Order: sequence, then structure tokens, then C-alpha cells
Amino acid sequence: MKNKKSFFKNGILLTAVGLVMRTVGIFLSGYITRMIGAEGVGLNSLIMNVYSFALTFSTAGISLTVTALVAAMIGRGEGRRTGEILRGAFLYSMGFASLGTVLLVLLARPVGVGVIGDGRAVASLYILSLSLIPAAISSVISGYFVGIRRVSLNAVLGVLGQVARVALTVSLLSSFGAGDTDAALRSLALGVTLTESIVAAAALIELAVDRLQGDYERGAGASLAPVSKKALPLALSAYIRSALLTLEHSIIPWRLSLHGENTAEALASYGYLQGMALPIILYPMVLLSSFGSLLVPEFAEAKAAGNRSAMERIAGKAFGATLAFGVCAAVFILIFSEELGYAVYSSYDAGSYIAILAPVVPIMYLDHVADNMLKGIGEEVYSMWVNIADSLLSLLLVFVLLPILGIAGYAVVIIAMEGFNFLLSVVRLRKRIKFRTNVLLTLVLPGGVMLLSSLFARALVLERGGEATVFTLITEAAIALSAFFASMMLLRLLFSRGARVQRQTRP
Repeated sequence: MKNKKSFFKNGILLTAVGLVMRTVGIFLSGYITRMIGAEGVGLNSLIMNVYSFALTFSTAGISLTVTALVAAMIGRGEGRRTGEILRGAFLYSMGFASLGTVLLVLLARPVGVGVIGDGRAVASLYILSLSLIPAAISSVISGYFVGIRRVSLNAVLGVLGQVARVALTVSLLSSFGAGDTDAALRSLALGVTLTESIVAAAALIELAVDRLQGDYERGAGASLAPVSKKALPLALSAYIRSALLTLEHSIIPWRLSLHGENTAEALASYGYLQGMALPIILYPMVLLSSFGSLLVPEFAEAKAAGNRSAMERIAGKAFGATLAFGVCAAVFILIFSEELGYAVYSSYDAGSYIAILAPVVPIMYLDHVADNMLKGIGEEVYSMWVNIADSLLSLLLVFVLLPILGIAGYAVVIIAMEGFNFLLSVVRLRKRIKFRTNVLLTLVLPGGVMLLSSLFARALVLERGGEATVFTLITEAAIALSAFFASMMLLRLLFSRGARVQRQTRP
């Protein structure tokens, strides 16, 4: 790793900012749930799935492409020419974002009425179409800042975006959405669009300042060809997977109705799992996502320099740390699922869905990190086919299992397909980069210590009459984490002392 201090400094900064933003986002999700109910959350999740496809069409692959190309250019000593990549990326992304905006406007009514099956979705899709071009601008600039290792600028944008989102969402919902699901959905869509516009404007200002202050070549051309060559495979994968994912989520209420649930019950069940449980499951991932995104330029630069030993060393450490963290997060979420559901969403039902998904956490987190490492070494095409296969199988399983198992079938699909995706990714990664992981130290030991620490904290608090409130959850978390870190430090001390004694007694 070229600059370990810079890597960890940037990672810690992004993690801290991301943790704050994700925490605020979780409680904002709880506020939205209380305002529009489980059925409204389910319908809004379906709307956002369609919007996610439009967003994917407009921005897929461009941020990662800019990051990898800029980092590789710097690795070759051509950092002054990064403006060529930027201009090519802007041309590429503006073309796709403009087309995406037109298509979403034209298809909003057919999709809202015919696919989602609810006319209330149409107005929201119209509003959301206006956010695609600003989102594309932000994606290009965000990828550039990661590539040049100036992630503090992305951190500023992230904080600004979250503050704007919270302020706009609360203001619009309280003013127009109280007691009216249709108006509430439009308010949520408008909050997204205004937030993306604010962030894009701020990103352009940051970029202009950086380019004026830096030592860059002026007036060079636009490198559209290398941007397109790298972005299109990523985009193709994302397009197919996003389309399949949108179709998969759109048919969930229909397939649940064949299990005996009416429309309102189907939307509510979907809202519990997709809109409430998954955000909790993904919450700890913010601690990995920041470092994971930084792995892409690290691997791209190491590969460009031909430094295989660095890639193997980084891969081993990243995989081991992710496994340990994922197991600990899974145990914590499982033990405190009831408190998490009630404290955040005022719903014990949400806690049940959180507990169901908890076992998939380590696999999900490992797959995320493995995917970033594969992209860093240029395995975008392989990742494309894995993602397409994943989405096709997911769609098939949703179609088959939901009428038989109900919403539990969807949980089975999530767990099974995360395992499938991870297995294919890690096998490919091991073929390209040889690395090792100590299962005892990264799986068994941290998982066991976290289990005992969490059970101790839960028994201590609830036996004293505690209830599932935010304060209770914070208290339990503080006790559990304190016990965990104290135990791990003690075990590390004992292991190191034992190893030292063993070395001293050797003949």
C-alpha cells in the first residue's frame, strides 16, 4: 500500500461521516414509517426500486470508472492529465442521464399503473426524474475525489446531502404529508430531487476550486473512449441486474397475494422486510463501505505498478477484518433484534424480520469487499456475469417460493443469493490473488466473544426492568461493546504473553 497513513486517514474520515449519516438515516426511516405506516413504506420502496433502475441507467459504473482510471493515471505518473478523464466522464454521464430523464417521464404512468399497480406512484416518478442529471454530476465528481485521495471533499458532500435530506423530508412531510399517503409519497420524492440538486451544485463548486488550485494540464481533450470502455461493462451488468431487481420487487406483492395476503397486507409485509429490516442489516456496513471503496484505487494503482505482493497483503488483511466484523455485527443484530425493531420503528414485527436476516450479514459484507477488490484488478466483466446470474435466480426463486412460503420465502431468497454471489466472487478472487485468513482468529474467537458480551448486556439491562427504547438499546450496546473490546484486549495480551514464553523456552 503506497501510503498506509493516508489510506487509514481517509477511511476513518469516510467511516465517521458515513456512520453519522447512516444513523441519521435510520432514525429518519423510523420517522417516515410512523408518518406513512408499513403499507406506505412498502409502496414507497416499490417507487424507489423503479427510481433506482432509472438512476442506475443514468449513472451506472461512472463513479468507479473515474476512480480507477484516475488512480491508474496517477500510478503511471500522469496525474496532470486527469482532466481528460473528467471531461470524458461528464460527456458519457450527461448523455445517459438525459436519456434516463426522458424515459422515466415517458414511462412513469405505464410503470406506476401497470407494473407497480398503484396510480399514486405516477406523480412521484415524475418528480424523481428531475434528479437524474444532478445525480450523474455528483457521481462523476465523487469518483474523481476518491481517485485523487481527497475523500474529505466527498465527506463534506455526504454531510451536506444528509442534512438537506433530513431537513427537506421532515419539513415536506409535516407540511403536506400528514394523514395523506399520496401527498406523503410526493413529498418524499421532492425531498430526494431537491437534495440531489443541492449536492450536485456543491460538488461542482468543490471541483472548480480543486482544478483551479491544482497543477493540471489545461485545455486537453476529453478521453471518452477509455471511460466508455471501462464504464459500459459495469453499466451493462448494472442495467440488467437493476431491471431484473425492479421486476423482482414489482412482482412481490402479486406473488404474496397468491399466498393469501391482500394488497395492503402484501405491501406491509414487503415494507417490514425491505423498508425496515434491510436498513438495519446494512447499517454496520458503513464501517466497511468507506474502506471498501478505497480498495478500488489501491488495487488499481498496485496492479498498474505490477506490485502483486502488495495486492496479496492487502487482500488478506481486508478479508480477515471483514469476516471478523461481519460475524460480530451478525451476532449483535440477532441478539438485539427486538430492541432494534421497537426502538427505531416502534414495531416488534420489524424486529422479527431483522432477526431472520441477521445470519446473512457476514456473507453480505464479505461479498461487498470481495467485489471491490475484483473491480480494482479489472474483473468487471466477471462481476457482470455473476450479478446477472444472481438476479435471474433471485427472480425465479421469488416467483416460485413466495406463493408457498409467503414473506419468509423472500427472506430465503435474500440469504441464498447472497451466499451464491459471495461464493462465485471469492473463488475468482482467490484465483487472481493468493491470500490467507485465520478462521480461528477472524471467525470463532470474535464471534464467540461478541455472543457472550451481548447476552451479558441484554440480561443485565432487561433483568433490571428495561424496555425496548432507544435509551435501552444504547445502554445495551455500550455494555456489550465495552465487554467485547475489554475481553479481546485481554485475550490478545494472554496470547502474546503465551507466545513470548513459548519462544523463551525453546532450546
